[in-house]
Order: sequence, then structure tokens, then C-alpha cells
Amino acid sequence: MNNSFFYGVLLLSFNYNCAKVNSQDMAQNTKAVDSVYVGPTHFSDDLVREDSLYTAIIRIDKQSNKEHLLSIQMNLKKNGYFVSPTESGAFTGKFTIVLTEPEHLQTNGAIVETPLSKVDENEGFVKLVRENTHYKQSLKVLSNENFEVYGYIQFTIEPRCSLEKIPFILSYVDGKLSVKMDGC
Repeated sequence: MNNSFFYGVLLLSFNYNCAKVNSQDMAQNTKAVDSVYVGPTHFSDDLVREDSLYTAIIRIDKQSNKEHLLSIQMNLKKNGYFVSPTESGAFTGKFTIVLTEPEHLQTNGAIVETPLSKVDENEGFVKLVRENTHYKQSLKVLSNENFEVYGYIQFTIEPRCSLEKIPFILSYVDGKLSVKMDGC
């Protein structure tokens, strides 16, 4: 009994000696050195394309039995930028998703861009993507049989001024749609 009483008093004394710290005070006292950069995360079945000016992460998310979501995360580096798919002008290098074989799979609705691109007045009033942006395109499976649909993402990355083409395959096997690298 004496040991239990002694440990209880010891534990209470530790609790009374602890100072209360306001979380706002802690946040004000942190420095940039205390922060750790966490790069883009992805799942093992995502398709990842690394480049010196961007990283593209492509994935498929199931919405319902025949509805899927093609999700593309564009992470820009070293002041890279490209023309938004929401730009109304006819630009050759505008961000575009191309799918072949529409008898198996079709896009459903417009591509969704988050955050929305802004008009760049210095570049001739064009909608340019200059920050990390997420694109979502709804897809509808039109077949019950297994299939593969070839596709690619195309855009001109600036300031390098090169037309980028990221090929991929959408594979539908036993009711599961997945994305994989084309050509590698």
C-alpha cells in the first residue's frame, strides 16, 4: 500500500509541474526549419510520370458499377506552366485527355479543374495553369466484356515549349477499371 501511495503522489507531482502551452504560442515559435516538405503522394496502382518541370499522377477511382473517375494530379516544378483545358481559345498545346475506342469507354461531362486556372494578362489573356492542379474526368463503361483502351494526356509545358504526350492504357478486367503505363 505504501508503494502505491508513493507512486500516486509522484505521478501527481509530475502533472502539477507540467506547464500549460498554448498551441498558438507554439505555432508562432516554429520556424521554416521545423517544417518538413512532404512530396506528392500516390498509391501503388497509380501511374506516375516524373519530369524536371512537372509530375503527373494518374489514377482511376470507381464511383459506381459502370461509372469511374479519371483523376490526374499535375504538380508543377521550376516555374513550369501550361494552357488550361478550360481555355476557350484554339491552342495546339492546351491540356487535353484523348481516349481511343469510344465503343468501350466514353467521357461523361466536362473535365473538372481544381483550383480553377486564372487568366494571365501578361501572356495575352490566356488561362494558364501555374500551380499544382487536380483534374477529374468522369468515365462511363459501355461494355461488359474485358477490354483495353489506349489514351494519352497532351499539353505543351512552358517555359521549355515542348509538346508532352503521356500515354496510358485503361484496362477493364472482370469489372475493374485500372490504369497502366503504355509503352514501358
